[in-house]
Amino acid sequence: MVYKPDSAPSKENDKLKPWSKIAVFKLQAEEELAKIEGLNLVIVRLAHVYGPYASQWVATALCIARVYKALESEMKWLWTKDLHTNTVHIHDAVRALWAVAAWYESGKPKWDSAAMGSTVPTFNIVDKGVTTQGVMADIIGQVFGIETGFQGQLVSTFAKLNLDSVVDDVNDELLGPWADLLAEAGITRPGPLTPFMEKELLKDTDLSMDGSRLEEVVGFTYERPKITKELIEEVIESYKRMNWWP
Repeated sequence: MVYKPDSAPSKENDKLKPWSKIAVFKLQAEEELAKIEGLNLVIVRLAHVYGPYASQWVATALCIARVYKALESEMKWLWTKDLHTNTVHIHDAVRALWAVAAWYESGKPKWDSAAMGSTVPTFNIVDKGVTTQGVMADIIGQVFGIETGFQGQLVSTFAKLNLDSVVDDVNDELLGPWADLLAEAGITRPGPLTPFMEKELLKDTDLSMDGSRLEEVVGFTYERPKITKELIEEVIESYKRMNWWP
């Protein structure tokens, strides 16, 4: 989320314009660490990480879908099906971090600072599936057996102008039923899962990244190249094993 939002995939040397609080501080950390002379440093920038036991953006969407299933309601998304929400499976994210560390230790082959635009090696870690809201809506519809769709231009325009109010309304609508689901399932310690939606995650901003540098320079290949229904079902099963999932 450190790149200027754009539907075109962002490369590592593209314009930076962080659009979430955590991204602002991550970019500041990158810049300050790069000033330390002699520091062994590689910068990696992650797409939305999902997978067993992960509790970030995809997990939030799954909790929201679980509430809509219980309410027997259609799950409608803001903005459009084409909004990019790029992902990477946690299995590949960890493998990529290890591969980058091994590459660095071996002497950083194929790294040309002038050509790459930076003396500090920087890599995007993002799968090859070009995940969008439309992809997520389709998968969630299949997994939960619910209708999914999009609010349309009029509602989305209103939401853009009144985002704080919309986020509050969404959270008010979801948190009570989620608590009821947990209570009915006898779950008193639900772990990190919640349908609570942060405003920054609801913005109409594309998370669109180009991960080709990692493949070309480090030689990394993805074992989970795109998000699928089966991978999402594995995520939910991991939550059930932890007694997090109602």
